[in-house]
Amino acid sequence: MSLRLFKNKLEELLTSNSLTVQKQAKQALALFEDYPDLVTGLECKDAFFKMKPAIDELMTFIFPTTLTDNEIKAAITPYDNEVFYCSNRLRGIINSSNTDNYIFKDLYKDFEGTFDLLTYAIILNIYYKYQVDFDRPKTIAITDKNGNTKRYRVAFNADFLDIYPNENAIDITDEILDELLSNADKTEIWEKYFPEGSWTLEGFGVLSLIDTSLDKRIDDFKTHLIQPNQESFQFLKQDIRRIFNIPDLELGSYNVKHNSIIPPFDRSFDMLSILPGDQIDVSNYACNHVNNQLFKNCKPMIISNVENYHKQTKGNRLSKVLLDRGLKSVALIPIPIDGELGIIIEMAAFKANQLNAINMVKLDAIMPFILSYSKRVSTEYKNEISAVIQQNCTAIHPSVQWRFEEEASKFIQERNYGDNPVFKEIAFKDVVPLFGQIDVVGSSVARNDAIKRDLSKQLKISKELILNRTKINLPFYEQLIFQIDKYLKELEEGFHANSEQEINLFFQKQIFPLFKHFQSMSSNNKDIDDFLNSIDEETNSLYEARKAYDITLEKGNKLMSSFLDKQQEKAQEIFPHYYEKFKTDGIEHNLYIGQSISNQLIYHPTVLYNLRLWQLQVTCEMEAMYYEKQKDFPLQLQVASLILAYDIPITIRYRIDEKQFDVDGAYNVRYEMIKKRIDKAHIKNTTERLTQPHKLCVVYSSKAIEREYLAYFEFLQAKNYIGKNIEIVEVEELQGASGMKAIRVDLNKELQQVSNIFTLEDLHAV
Repeated sequence: MSLRLFKNKLEELLTSNSLTVQKQAKQALALFEDYPDLVTGLECKDAFFKMKPAIDELMTFIFPTTLTDNEIKAAITPYDNEVFYCSNRLRGIINSSNTDNYIFKDLYKDFEGTFDLLTYAIILNIYYKYQVDFDRPKTIAITDKNGNTKRYRVAFNADFLDIYPNENAIDITDEILDELLSNADKTEIWEKYFPEGSWTLEGFGVLSLIDTSLDKRIDDFKTHLIQPNQESFQFLKQDIRRIFNIPDLELGSYNVKHNSIIPPFDRSFDMLSILPGDQIDVSNYACNHVNNQLFKNCKPMIISNVENYHKQTKGNRLSKVLLDRGLKSVALIPIPIDGELGIIIEMAAFKANQLNAINMVKLDAIMPFILSYSKRVSTEYKNEISAVIQQNCTAIHPSVQWRFEEEASKFIQERNYGDNPVFKEIAFKDVVPLFGQIDVVGSSVARNDAIKRDLSKQLKISKELILNRTKINLPFYEQLIFQIDKYLKELEEGFHANSEQEINLFFQKQIFPLFKHFQSMSSNNKDIDDFLNSIDEETNSLYEARKAYDITLEKGNKLMSSFLDKQQEKAQEIFPHYYEKFKTDGIEHNLYIGQSISNQLIYHPTVLYNLRLWQLQVTCEMEAMYYEKQKDFPLQLQVASLILAYDIPITIRYRIDEKQFDVDGAYNVRYEMIKKRIDKAHIKNTTERLTQPHKLCVVYSSKAIEREYLAYFEFLQAKNYIGKNIEIVEVEELQGASGMKAIRVDLNKELQQVSNIFTLEDLHAV
């Protein structure tokens, strides 16, 4: 232990251009004259420390007195790193900790039980000039007597250290260096080339420490963001508390969706500024200034003194909630996700001004990670919600997606909280239904006629093939011909429900086996080959007329379905509503309109009127389009349009087991009964079907509905959508429904549809 290199440095300063530096150097050098052992060096610590007054005075030239309360700095003995001088600040840290002057004893050991490479690094780099990179960041953790731990980054200065070989030192060649570096973790290799007493380390080292506790806390915060769960949330809360040095800091959050405040994804997060069960709009959250900053400008809002804010705003909702919970300062940090405000993070303290614009600057270091974390969690949560909905429900119409997402969110929260969640049935109350259909007229007759034509042709061809192969009269063939003629006569006289099955069975048991026998007896059977090849594999019968019917039905349905879906996009712009569509022998659609369907807009009866007018317009256009495209269909089938105007609100409920919506309650079932029966109903006291080709029929039960629809039809007449003939008829008595009436109008088949949707404004303008 010596100060020789320090003395040499002072002697160099005697030639400084600064008189002040020269003066200080002379003062220091004068001390060495009284203590020559400080230059020659001592191997005994006790003898060295007896000169402590002189050492302390000399160290003031390295440790300026003016900085001693701020710098964390120490002078340490060579090799064992014992502190023999340090700044006031470091002395205070050591005294308040559970350690002593050997605080740096194991500083340069990579792990417990390993050996210190620092001395070898000094020898290889300073003495041999090998430039081996031993640098790596070194930190030290110091725990005070209260259990609080702080971390410091350590920098080592070896300017006042010298090292030189003794007689038993081994010269380190390039080959030996290669072996040492290849066995960096093997103590025996290093001790082989650096035996005990082979080198002398002289002087002292200087350590400088920088408090990196905040960096460590931020690193911990980043780590705990990686895997969000209930346990990590507690760590996150503690991380934030340590970052801001507020032990009782409260942390919360809430989500913002469609200008409404909703609970956070995870139940681990409390809402500090929202009471449990509260459902509030962003406009009612706080004063205009706070609302604009958070929800419009998406900028942080810091209320350092909630009590003053309470007085300024005359006790608004936000200040009351915070003060009731004893929170005196708060920071609200908006988190945008994919360009839209998604989450508000709440930080609150129990003392005024504990959170303020100055200490909130600490957020700058962690905000990028909060943003990344929030986006990742939001994406994962949306995926999880989709998975829950997909598992419990079929494809959901966008208008009611929000309600399923709410239920899925509750499901996930309960599941994450360890409960046994159940995806509850979802209901929408007080919705008004709109039902409409365009159906093929006489579809059953057309289908039966197609079957008759196919079977008749199949029987006639079979008869001809048999007659061509019977040179002599055989009883068996005669019996087959007789049976074929019998079936042909039955088909001509009328088609029965079991006719198709009987004829198909006749071909399976009798005709097809016979034709295969003919094929095996002769190779000249092209006519039989052609006939059998014309038999459809799926139906195992001739499929020509039926194919034409099915293709016509399919093309017509596809055309109308596509048109209706496209027009529905425009209807949703009027007001969000639930829409479903079914393909039968035509197209049926249901619309359900009401406030419970939408969580964003305010429902008004004019919405219903606009959608009723939309339904009439689309029905007229859809039927006209059908007849326009009919020339491309194999068959020229006619269609009839029907609308049920029902003015009594009902409830629809999503049945989890059935994966579909259905009307809820015995009273509401009346609507479904009427809907199913009016299609086949007749005009009262007649045999005439209510639905007719080229006519639009609206069924209703109240005088108010009649007046409303007559006004619509008057408007559609002006737009040339319908003809001049408008008739009001009574509907025959139906089971579960009596007193029903209908308005029937002639449709314009040559209709030229417009691109826009008619509204009540158009109607009033006529």
